[in-house]
Amino acid sequence: MLRTLLCIAAAAGSAGLLRSGALSVRHPQLRVHPASLQLPVVETESAAPLQRKRERLNVRIDDEWYDLTNWRAAHPAGAHWIDAYRNFDATEVMYGFHSDKAMGMIKRLPKSKEPPTNVPPPVATSYAFREFRRKLEAEGWYRPHWRGELQKLLPWAACLAAAKVFSLQVGPLASLATVVCYAVSNTLAGWLSHDYVHGRSPFSMAMRGFGELIGGMSTTWWSMKHNMHHALTNEIGYDEDVALEPAIYLWQPDPKVDSWLRKYQHLYWPIPFSVLFLYWRFDSIKYVMKWKKWNEAARLAVHWAAFCAFLPAKAVFLGVWLSGLLTATIVTVTHQSEEMFINENLRKYDFCEAQFRSTRDAMCSNWFSDILWGGMQWQLEHHLFPTMPRYKYKALHPLLKEWAREHKLEFRTSGEWEILVQNIDQLKKMSSLPAVPGNPNSTPLFKQV
Repeated sequence: MLRTLLCIAAAAGSAGLLRSGALSVRHPQLRVHPASLQLPVVETESAAPLQRKRERLNVRIDDEWYDLTNWRAAHPAGAHWIDAYRNFDATEVMYGFHSDKAMGMIKRLPKSKEPPTNVPPPVATSYAFREFRRKLEAEGWYRPHWRGELQKLLPWAACLAAAKVFSLQVGPLASLATVVCYAVSNTLAGWLSHDYVHGRSPFSMAMRGFGELIGGMSTTWWSMKHNMHHALTNEIGYDEDVALEPAIYLWQPDPKVDSWLRKYQHLYWPIPFSVLFLYWRFDSIKYVMKWKKWNEAARLAVHWAAFCAFLPAKAVFLGVWLSGLLTATIVTVTHQSEEMFINENLRKYDFCEAQFRSTRDAMCSNWFSDILWGGMQWQLEHHLFPTMPRYKYKALHPLLKEWAREHKLEFRTSGEWEILVQNIDQLKKMSSLPAVPGNPNSTPLFKQV
């Protein structure tokens, strides 16, 4: 159904779909797994349990193999995470997304009696990265500061207040200003919600409800999807941020799923990008109702009632639409013109090298862009250290750049406008390349939500 909606939207020139950190989910279909991944041959509701009975589910963390076969279903964030790392190293993912309390529980997990013998050890860069991360932790880089947290909130509050002031005025310019100010505030609210989901401090945990109350989206729904993008960036079949077809094609598709619209994607890309937040909000409501997340549902109801009372409803919906375009552009340009891991390159690189290959920083040229990008200009820093407060990234940038030079990793940066041009050029390049029989689509290998 989602593919049909996308085709209709793109053909009509009035809608489309972008999905994220993470982005909206496709319903899993019957799919053959790449043999090189040593994953179950077919992932379906009936076949998967049978396959798991025949093979143990081993995951490596800090050079120790753990047998998570019987524990996978108890994983708080979903069994798909455990399944995705069968016979793989999950060290960086563990440290990147878990609290100190959760990390302390690792040693209680059952160790593998028969760990895999054909999985290569981590590369030297991975060990160097782990040492770098430990050094940053010891130096206090992960500790939040009240001033930084306040400075993040003020621009959002100021833009929302400006939207209210303009909404009280009469005339088309005032109406336009209301929409623009609310759109910017909504984008900034999205970055704040993103920070609070990633953060592990008591303040971040207390602010989790900000995502529903102010951002209008389920934090549980979003975080379950977004973190897979972080862990397996640009890995086709895992990262739903690049699952944009048939509206946008980021790699050469199989002829069976190709579209005649692809040749124009470098021209119409703003259309599917602009419905990002509208679709996320719709998907959030479906999720909380389906899974009976009544606290989140209540906060979503308060969100819609409060904002439609605070501002004209028309300004709210137009603002969400414009905000989707702003946010989608920012979150995609730092990844979608970089390497896509597909076929023989799928899961080829260790976490650290894969992030350097799939991520690019954007250098903002002015204070307004710095605010609007909400820390996403430091995309590589964020992907490598997702729980670090974003106001630490600017100072971290030169240190990470020097570390990358020492370990012969390419640190990719572009100006804020240059990176947009690079992405449009990449879309244009993909629009004219021939389809490739057998190339996969972006159907998730594992059900994520």
